Amino acid sequence: FVKPFPVPKRGHVASGYLKEGRTVADLATQIDVPVTALAATIALYNSGAAEGRDPEFGKGSSAYNRYLGDPAHTPNPCNAPLDTAPFYAIRLYLGDLGTFAGIETNGEAQVLGADRQPVAGLYAVGNDMASVMGGQYPGGGITLGPGMTFGYVAARHIASQQTSQTS
Repeated sequence: FVKPFPVPKRGHVASGYLKEGRTVADLATQIDVPVTALAATIALYNSGAAEGRDPEFGKGSSAYNRYLGDPAHTPNPCNAPLDTAPFYAIRLYLGDLGTFAGIETNGEAQVLGADRQPVAGLYAVGNDMASVMGGQYPGGGITLGPGMTFGYVAARHIASQQTSQTS
């Protein structure tokens, strides 16, 4: 993760994590992308960005997106033409934050042992718990609702166990 100016980037460039090119062609060569392909991609992006649009990905097309942009930049706080050197690139490895193959639990969020019986006093919720989505990961944040819900369920179950032990 490279923070914006004025945070130093020299270490990221030196390590090879961040590629820096004096020109678009220089950058394309460093990242092993055909120069014409990178130049065409940037030209397409720049034609929209100059007008405050991002026709390919829609950056800045909602009030929420614009709120997260640079309010001092117009016409769209999320887009600006890429026309001033140096140019930068990083390699992205896509992945999901959530999981679907977590710890198996019952309806009370109790962890199940190899015998499929609850392990006394052991609970799992959130990303540690096997997904209630049945092996699917429909999108970012999907673990939040079940995490909060099963956290509540687990707390209620723990409280009921403590109450029954003291009665």
